Amino acid sequence: MVTRRLLPTLIAAPAIGQPLARNPPLTVLGTGATEMPIERVAHAFTQSTGRAVLTATGNGGQVAARLRAGEAPDVVLNAGPAIDALIRDGFATARREMGRMRLGVAVRQGAAIPDIGTEAGLAVFLRAAASIGLSDAASGATSGPHVLALLERLAVPPEAAGGPRRAPFARGITAVQAVAVGAVACVITQISEIIAVPGALLVAPLPEALQLVTPYVAAIPSRSPDPAAAALFIALAAGPVGQVFFREAGFAPASDGA
Repeated sequence: MVTRRLLPTLIAAPAIGQPLARNPPLTVLGTGATEMPIERVAHAFTQSTGRAVLTATGNGGQVAARLRAGEAPDVVLNAGPAIDALIRDGFATARREMGRMRLGVAVRQGAAIPDIGTEAGLAVFLRAAASIGLSDAASGATSGPHVLALLERLAVPPEAAGGPRRAPFARGITAVQAVAVGAVACVITQISEIIAVPGALLVAPLPEALQLVTPYVAAIPSRSPDPAAAALFIALAAGPVGQVFFREAGFAPASDGA
């Protein structure tokens, strides 16, 4: 499991109880879209309970596959349909939505800002781009299939036909990092992954008619070593403190969107 650094918390979390500090670290497995707010929730949880939290991240398909293969984190986060399938198949329980995420377009900080507010404007920009980063549909990334369908809808030609180079990445945030250093001209991915990367600039969300609105959901794996503490963590993430972190990462409230 890959340990992620915990981001500083700017809001004090309500006290949960220091006895948890004597327990082993709580483990949280989530997707790139939820990485930034969940690390902040993890830090708040540790401040409140004294208990360390270890977080690990993969794309949506990878997270689901790891749970199905027997990995046993205390908390799992993924797109709503993936969590629903895990619950249906007996791998998780206690579903709770954290918020809804939209896709956006990013370019390198300092690059010209395109007008992508309409379907026609987005099509013109993408057809002229040197390269387009996207999450790899073949690896199970949540946004990958939608972006591929979007490029087809907008008649963006493949590289072999003179169109932009398509650069797939296993994780959207890696694609954004490539944009930030100039290795890729632009990226279409979850807005939270764009906001998390210095040097990348969110141009705008996709036009609403082209949008993918994804509910992101936390659940307790059926093999969670500490489901009681997992429930406390999820309650913190879904409560006032955690929801500030999700809003600041670009998530809309659970009641908003499709």
